[in-house]
This record gives sequence, structure tokens and C-alpha cells, in this order.
Amino acid sequence: DNSVNLQSMSASQFVGPFLEQVQRWEKSLSLISEVVEVWMVVQRKWMYLEGIFIGGDIRSQLPEESKKFDIIDKAFKKMMVDTAKKTNVLEACSVANRLQELQMLSTGLEKCQKSLNDYLDSKRNAFPRFFFISDDELLSILGSSEATCVQEHM
Repeated sequence: DNSVNLQSMSASQFVGPFLEQVQRWEKSLSLISEVVEVWMVVQRKWMYLEGIFIGGDIRSQLPEESKKFDIIDKAFKKMMVDTAKKTNVLEACSVANRLQELQMLSTGLEKCQKSLNDYLDSKRNAFPRFFFISDDELLSILGSSEATCVQEHM
């Protein structure tokens, strides 16, 4: 809404004295929109992978990816702590290299997700019945040391 209002203001014939200020706000709102969009993607990916890599037995089965995720996890949590100190969204999104840092985190999380998917595919190829269950169910089976957890899927 605010972006549309600013665009209509900049198209107005009376914008003359405020043109610089309107353009600055358009640029700021565009940056905020882009940063928040990438941030939400990173947060969604991080929330999904955190449950897999932090607590389960998957850490021992995928040690390299776990190390990569730990680095990403630490950077993301640091960013969130720093952001909690800044209650102004413009300040939080305008931190130097914030957008680039979020894009790098997103790329790293995608690589972790791809490695996890490759691992799950290798398990499915070894035992074809695993093709009929979801990734989350397969992770719970692979992450559990109890043989009874497989029975509910048979």
C-alpha cells in the first residue's frame, strides 16, 4: 500500500519540493520488502532444518552437513539477537550487507536441504518401500534406533 502511495505521489505534478524525499522512501520501502521476503524464506528453511540437524541422530549420519548447518545456525541466531535490539524495521533491514547475508544463508540452507534429500534418496534406493512414505516419516524412521517405529508404516 505504502509503495503504491509513494508511486502515485512521485507521479503527481506537485511532488517538486518533496521529490528527493519520496524517492528516498521508495528506495527504503523497496529494500525493506526485499529483505523481509528473503528473511521469511530463510526463517522457513531454518525452522525445518533445525529440527532435523540439531536434535536427531541425523547429525551422526550427516556430519559434514551438520557442521555447515551449525555455522548457518550460529549466524542466523546472531542476526536475530542483533535484530531484537533494533525495534525499527528500517534500521534492522538497512544494516550493512543484511540482504547479501540473508541470501548467503538461504543458499547455504538450500545446500543442506539438497544434501539431506540426496541422503534420503540413497536410503529409498536401498529400500524401495521408503518411496511410499514422506520425507518427515522417513527421517523419523532413520533417526530412531527402535525397530518398532518402522512397523506403523508397514
